[in-house]
Amino acid sequence: MTPLTDAPGACRVDGEWQWGRYRNPIRDPDLGAWGPKKLRLKEWHYTSVVTDRLFLALGLVQLGYAANAFLYLVDRRKPNVAHEYEAVSVLGRHLHFAPSSVEGRTEWSRRGAEIRMTWMDAISGPGSWEIDLDVPLGDLPLRGTFRVVAEGDALALLHDVGQSRPAYTHKQVGLEARGSVRLGDESIDLDGGLGAVDWTRSFAARETRWKWACFAGRREDGTRLGLNLSAQVYDDAQGDSRENVFWVDGIATPLGGVRFEVPRTPGVGDWHIRSKQTAASASGPQVELVFQPLGARAQHLDLKLLRSDFVQPYGVFRGHVGDVVIDDLFGVVEDHLSVW
Repeated sequence: MTPLTDAPGACRVDGEWQWGRYRNPIRDPDLGAWGPKKLRLKEWHYTSVVTDRLFLALGLVQLGYAANAFLYLVDRRKPNVAHEYEAVSVLGRHLHFAPSSVEGRTEWSRRGAEIRMTWMDAISGPGSWEIDLDVPLGDLPLRGTFRVVAEGDALALLHDVGQSRPAYTHKQVGLEARGSVRLGDESIDLDGGLGAVDWTRSFAARETRWKWACFAGRREDGTRLGLNLSAQVYDDAQGDSRENVFWVDGIATPLGGVRFEVPRTPGVGDWHIRSKQTAASASGPQVELVFQPLGARAQHLDLKLLRSDFVQPYGVFRGHVGDVVIDDLFGVVEDHLSVW
């Protein structure tokens, strides 16, 4: 596989799109969304953290005609029960989206729920995303502040999703988490946990489908692992996703295309994810994974102008990526259809 290269400073240089995938984010991901065209722009900022005790995932999504915020918390000792918050804002008036994944703040504020994800530059060393939460989860408030440290390689992709429509995504997985949250009266330490970040801005097709898998975890020797796989959304001419990457202690290795075998009941049955035949001769690690769901979050949103229909099971991965054995690493998969 072609190694990741250094990113340009902007998505266009001398008027030309800088299509490609990079080891560091593009600092000015301006896709040219002005006036009415801005309503066609889709943006989201997703963060998750996994520890031995819990899995926490949250996302802020700007869809032009509406915005969506969600957060869910899973106690890994009782994974079939999740605490969840979700809200929709017509015309997106409760969401402010940052200009870049490495500048500013993405913020949701509505009816007693505050979610802020702020990029923090560092004088020396890597920057980080600081996440501030004050969110009702049923009868219990979830409050706290934690950071996900952006150390190591990123996967930054500027991709033509059709008819010269640009999409930009910045992903990093297997990142150190620091801080804590409080669920009601219980304090939950996130130090030592591992995070994943997905910051995306896209002029996606009116109907967009994708499948996705992501995990973060440690080997017995403490090595940090992270994985991001997808299909159907950022595919090249051979149908292989350009955002497939495996991280080991912050070092990113690109992967070839994979096939997702989705069970009839995605939140119950096992998923199988394998390298494609077209990737079999590629000079990169091969993927053979089984995902066992322990629960699932689903959304069936119909606002006439836009529709989102997805299931995001959470659970454990087993198998291997190249010669790295994957044994009970916690993460998510997703099967998603959006009409927007």
